[in-house]
Amino acid sequence: MVETSVKPHQAHGRRWRTMLLALLAVGFILAMILTGKLPETRQLAKFEARGVLAMPAEQVRRVELHVGEHTTTFVRIPDHGWVGGEHQETISGELHEHLDQAVSLMHMSGPVRVMHRDEYRSTPRQEFGLERPRCSVVLSDGRRVLLEASFGAYNPQELLQYMRLRGDDNLYLMSRFVGQAWEHLGEHMGARPISP
Repeated sequence: MVETSVKPHQAHGRRWRTMLLALLAVGFILAMILTGKLPETRQLAKFEARGVLAMPAEQVRRVELHVGEHTTTFVRIPDHGWVGGEHQETISGELHEHLDQAVSLMHMSGPVRVMHRDEYRSTPRQEFGLERPRCSVVLSDGRRVLLEASFGAYNPQELLQYMRLRGDDNLYLMSRFVGQAWEHLGEHMGARPISP
């Protein structure tokens, strides 16, 4: 049996490393206390909006929503509010929140999958529910159309929804909550989506 002994200079080196690590930890805690925040690290990625609407949601000035046979137009007013409906009345409360959220989702939420034309060419278009969309929306800045999107059927697992953009041959699979935000908004206005 061989005994291993710790040489004095090895023990001394360990003590210094332990003390150095303890001092670094104390310095880190002091820095957090004095600045009131954690130091920024390069490991944290900044959030980037990757939605289908390139412009920030605040630049959308007009929304035309088609749900079923019902069409509603919303117009942004200078105080960041909205007017809408048949008589262009001020939108407030929950309805205002739903509208802001629906517009923001188009800017923030990117597609789960993009299907290029050759991927879906052989599938009948009614499979995607886009011949008669559940709902469609036109977003503009008051002078020009920024985006026109149609939401069709849900995928077989009912987690995603097919979406088509006007002037774009691609087919998009979006998280279901994006299209549902528009459908819920339409339901607030008395519209019902077309059943598949």
